[in-house]
Amino acid sequence: MVIKTEPPKLEVGQRIEVDYYRGTVRFLGVVPPTKGEWIGVEWDAEERGKHSGEHNGTQYFTCTIPGTGSFTRPSPNINVGQTLLEILKERYVDEELTAEDLYLGETNVKVDVYDFDRVKKKNSQLHLMQIVGLANTNVSSAADFDETQKACPEIQDLDLSSTLIATWQDLADIVAPLSKLTVLRISRNRFHPLTAQPSFEYAFKNLRCLAMNRVYISWDEMNMLEHSLPNLEILQIGFNLFTELGKSDESTPVADQKIKGFAKLENLHLEGNKLVDWNQILRLSRLPKLKSLDLSENRIANVIGPQDPEDFKLLESLRINDNDLKEWSSVDQLGLYTSLKAVWIQNNPVMTQAAEDATADNSGKPDVRTITIARMAHIDQLNGTEILKKNRIDAELYYLKNAAFSNVGAEPAAIQALHPRFEQLCEIHGRPDTSDERRKATSDLLKDRLLNITFVAKDKIDGPAKTSVQRGVLGSMTVRNVKNLVQKLLRVPAMRQELLFMAEDPVYAGVMHEVFLKDDLRMLSYYDITDGTEVIVLNKAK
Repeated sequence: MVIKTEPPKLEVGQRIEVDYYRGTVRFLGVVPPTKGEWIGVEWDAEERGKHSGEHNGTQYFTCTIPGTGSFTRPSPNINVGQTLLEILKERYVDEELTAEDLYLGETNVKVDVYDFDRVKKKNSQLHLMQIVGLANTNVSSAADFDETQKACPEIQDLDLSSTLIATWQDLADIVAPLSKLTVLRISRNRFHPLTAQPSFEYAFKNLRCLAMNRVYISWDEMNMLEHSLPNLEILQIGFNLFTELGKSDESTPVADQKIKGFAKLENLHLEGNKLVDWNQILRLSRLPKLKSLDLSENRIANVIGPQDPEDFKLLESLRINDNDLKEWSSVDQLGLYTSLKAVWIQNNPVMTQAAEDATADNSGKPDVRTITIARMAHIDQLNGTEILKKNRIDAELYYLKNAAFSNVGAEPAAIQALHPRFEQLCEIHGRPDTSDERRKATSDLLKDRLLNITFVAKDKIDGPAKTSVQRGVLGSMTVRNVKNLVQKLLRVPAMRQELLFMAEDPVYAGVMHEVFLKDDLRMLSYYDITDGTEVIVLNKAK
């Protein structure tokens, strides 16, 4: 091993590693009143930074993420990286490597590997390796093309996340010899911004999946790269600070400025960005093969339905959970995208508020899941749980009755404005009778579909009841939502609850056995809970 005695020669924009922290050189020069050269670094890890490139009122450089900059002196300890092949051989083929040399990642934690010699021999056969993980290494450049192609011709899946690669050209040169590469992971890298459309098809033409989260690329740069990705099917580009999907022309409505290209893209992940305006999302609506879209953890406040029959005509799966949807009208608008089959929409303000209202008000209002199912006619999966035919019928009947009785005497147009599916549901299930006599009586349909459950808090199954409460719930309610309800009723934290009930054994008459509600995503109806069941609530912390 060569011991370095001189600091490496650096240039602005170069990637470096110091004491396992990686960053990008943003400044080289003197920082008064001190003497000598300083290196201004924008660090990848936020905790490594001290400021945003300023000192004594002077701004020497800027940082994409505020507070990730610092100054450091030139040192032989600064690592500027190695070629892909050098890192590969160092990690997988090091002849001097022994079991005593193995540590967890880049920590001081030793790792014990059973039958180390056999594992080492298998991993050292670079020419047979198909999946290679080089995340958090100091790969920075390409080795000789022919040498790389000969050494590892079978690589199909390569992880180069968090490395020292500085430019897209460097990345293209690194992977170009890997003719079978279809999956490339480059998250948490920091590339020089693109200023013109490159031609990297020679390197990326076979890619099917590209993961590039937290790269802090702009969507305009992504558009520049599109021509080099002709076969891309899956694009993960989350947590990149997007507020818009490319620059727009002020003379044309944003929604009409469609994103072009990406001819084979089926699955697009945009989670964790800062998108607010649904018009930006509509720019994606003409991607010809888009089937799955992840918009979770953005800041979307309002959804707009399709502006044209071609908008998202193949979209089957949408994640829009953990956004800022405040009105049920957004759910109604989502329901107009008729190809949608699976939707994740939890943890939005409208859902949270409705859940709190349903818990606080024991007047028989539909729960959040019931409302969502009834408002969206075409979905068959909600928040990861299948919607059975019976569940849909129950939800629509319950919702329809509630909408009718809550708006007695209102003009039809007013009801339709609040509940766009009202007339459609009346055609399917019949118009509810809202006469005075009917309103005074308990609706047989609602009564039949509500399950009167007694929740009993105990320390152990055969122990005495500490407290109990009875509530009417729908069979379509998930175990997770039941636990949230119980938390408010019995003050037992949802995460500590263990729910079960006693049921008669199907084989041995008169013998009772315990049925645990283990799957939070299952509905009560899955467990065949009947009206009058007593559900035992155990506090697992005790």
